[in-house]
Amino acid sequence: MSKKSGNLFLNIMTSGKSFDSRDEASMDTMVRYILLNFLIFLGGTLLFIFGFENLAKGQFIQAVADLCMGSLTIVAFITLRTNAPFMVSSLMTVVPFAVLCAFFAQSGGAQGSGVMWSFSFPMMAVFLLGMGPGIFLSVLVFAVILLSLFLPGFSPLEFHPSFAFRTVGVYVLVLAITVVYELTKMAKERSVFKLNKVLQAERDEIAAMKDNLKVGLFLMDGGYEIQPQYSAALEDILSENALQGHSFIEYLRNSLQDREQETLQDYFQMVYNRSFDSRMLEDINPLHQFTYVHGVTGEEKTLRCSFTPITREDGRVLILGALQDVTREVELQKQLEQEEGKREQEMHALFEVIHVEPRVLNDFIEDTDFEFNRINEILKDKTRTAKQTMIDMYQSVHAIKSNAVILGLESFSKKLHKLEDEIRILRDGDSVSFEETLHITVELDKLMKIKDGFKDIIRKIANFTRGESRMQEDTVLRQTLEKTVDKASSELGKKARLVVGRIDPAAIERGPRRVMKEVLMQLVRNAVYHGIEKPEVRESGGKSSIGEIHLSVELVDDSTIVMELKDDGKGLDFAAIRDKVAQSGLFSDSSKLEDKNALVQALFESGFSTASHADLYAGRGVGLNLVKERVSELKGSINIKSEVGRGTTFKISIPASPASGAAISA
Repeated sequence: MSKKSGNLFLNIMTSGKSFDSRDEASMDTMVRYILLNFLIFLGGTLLFIFGFENLAKGQFIQAVADLCMGSLTIVAFITLRTNAPFMVSSLMTVVPFAVLCAFFAQSGGAQGSGVMWSFSFPMMAVFLLGMGPGIFLSVLVFAVILLSLFLPGFSPLEFHPSFAFRTVGVYVLVLAITVVYELTKMAKERSVFKLNKVLQAERDEIAAMKDNLKVGLFLMDGGYEIQPQYSAALEDILSENALQGHSFIEYLRNSLQDREQETLQDYFQMVYNRSFDSRMLEDINPLHQFTYVHGVTGEEKTLRCSFTPITREDGRVLILGALQDVTREVELQKQLEQEEGKREQEMHALFEVIHVEPRVLNDFIEDTDFEFNRINEILKDKTRTAKQTMIDMYQSVHAIKSNAVILGLESFSKKLHKLEDEIRILRDGDSVSFEETLHITVELDKLMKIKDGFKDIIRKIANFTRGESRMQEDTVLRQTLEKTVDKASSELGKKARLVVGRIDPAAIERGPRRVMKEVLMQLVRNAVYHGIEKPEVRESGGKSSIGEIHLSVELVDDSTIVMELKDDGKGLDFAAIRDKVAQSGLFSDSSKLEDKNALVQALFESGFSTASHADLYAGRGVGLNLVKERVSELKGSINIKSEVGRGTTFKISIPASPASGAAISA
C-alpha cells in the first residue's frame, strides 16, 4: 500500500513524466518538475486560504486577486502534465508566487515576518525560469521589499532600520549566491557539453574506422593457428567462418604449390624468431601479393598480406597478420595500364598530325579550351534551370566531339560520345539531381585532364617545328573542312570532296573565326551524312560516284560575312521529315505538316534528326541546332534552298561583329 502511495506521490510531483536516472540532465529536469509542483501546491494553497480570508473580511478586490492567482496555479499543474513547454507552467506558478511574496512584504505578515517569505524567491525563480526572467522577477520583488521597508505609509508596519538593512542584505546575498551558482552550473554544463561533443566525435570516428576497416587482422601462434582475436573483415576476405583454432596455412592449400607452402612455413619461422629486421622480412614476404583460391567455390581473389612479430606480457610470441583484398585495385591498375597504352597510341597518332599540320591541332586545343570554359560558365550560372544547363552543355560537348572525330582522336571521341549520351538522358528526363550533376562534372574534369595531356605533347613537339612557316587562317579553315569531309565519308562508306571556291581572307580576319569554323564543320558533316548518297546510288541516278560540296566565304558590303555551302546530294526529303515530325509530336498544329518552311524549321530543333540511329558521327539531332544557336548569338540569318535529287544549299549571313538573334528561312 505504501509502495503504491509512494508511486502515486512521485507521479504527481513529476507530472507523470519519466526520467533516466543515468542521465544527469534528465535528473536535473526531474528536480525542476518536483520543485515546481511543490511550489504549485504550496503557493496555490496559501493563495486560496488568503483569498477566502479576505473574502470573509469583505476585502473583495484582494480576495478576487488571490483566488484568480490560486486558480492559475491549478491551470499550471494541469498544463505541466501535458506536452506544453515547461516555461509555460513555470510562469503561471512563479508569477503568482512573486505576487504572494510581494504581498507578504507589503502587509508585514505576522509581527512583521512576512518579508521572510521573499528570501526563497530568487532561488526558485532563477532555477525554474532561468537567469533572465528569474532575475527580472526577483528584482521586482526586491523593489516591493525596499518600498515596504523604507517608504513611509507604503506598509501598515514600521520597520526598525537595522531590521530593514539586514533584510535587504539577506535578500541581496541570496540573489547573489543564486546567480553565482547558476553561472557556475551553466559554465560546467557548457564544459561538459563540449567534452561530450568531443568524446562523441571521437567515438563516431572510431566507430567509422571500425566499420570501414577492410583489413583482416589476426594473430597466430607458432603452429600457425588463428587466435580468437581477429577482425570481422578476415572472414569476408577468406570467405570462411569460425576461423579460430584453424591453421592459416590450411586456407591457402588451393592457392599455393607444395614448394610454396614449405617456403611460407620457413618464412613464418623467420618472422616468429625475428631472424631479420622488419624491412627485410617485408622484402622477402611470399604473400606480399598472391592469388587466393577458395577451396570449395573456386573463387579467385588477389590478396596482400603482411606479418609482424609481437610479444605479449607473459613472454608469448605471436605473429600479427594483416590481410587485404586488393582484387579491385589490381583490376583498376590493369585498366589504367591498358588506358595508358591506348593513350600512347593516340599520342603517337596526334604526333603525326601535329608534325604535319601543327596549326590544325593548335586550333583544336583552342576550340576545346573555349568549349570547356563555356561549360564552366554554364555550370556557374544559377539562373539556368537544370534542364537548360544540360541542353547548353550538350551542345558544347558535341562541338568538342566533332573536332576530336575529325582529328582521329578515337579514344577521346568515344569518351565524349559516352558523356554526350549521359547528358542527353538527363536533358530529356523530368529532373536532374545534384548527384547526377556532380557525376557529369567529374567526367568533364577527366576529359579536361586528357585535353591537357594533348597540350603537353604539343608543347614538346613545338621545339621541333619552330622554324616552320605558319599557315594562314583561310588555309587552316580549308584543311579542317577537308578533313571533316574525308573523315565523315570514310566512316559512312561514301565518296565526297570539298570544292573550295573563294575564301575571302578579309572575311576570316573580321569574322568570328571559331564560330564560323564550328558552323561550317557541322554543315559539312550534315551534308555528307544526310545529303551525299552512296556511290552506287549516285551512279544509278546518273551522277558521279563522288559527291561534291562547294564552299565559299565572302565579305559583302564591308559589313556582312556570307558563308555558302552547297552539296549535289539528294536534297531534303520532306516526306521523311514530315513523318519524323509527326512521330515526335513537335507540331501541335497538324496543318504545319504541309508547310515546307515549318518542316525546315523543325530540322534545327534540339534532338530532331531523320537518321534511323545515332552513332559516333551523327544522328543526335544536335548539329543543326548548334548551328542555329551559334548564328543566333551573332544575330545572323540562315537561308536554305533544296531541290530533290540535285542537292541543298545553306547560306549563312552574319555581321562582321558579334550580336544576337537568328532568322531561318527556306
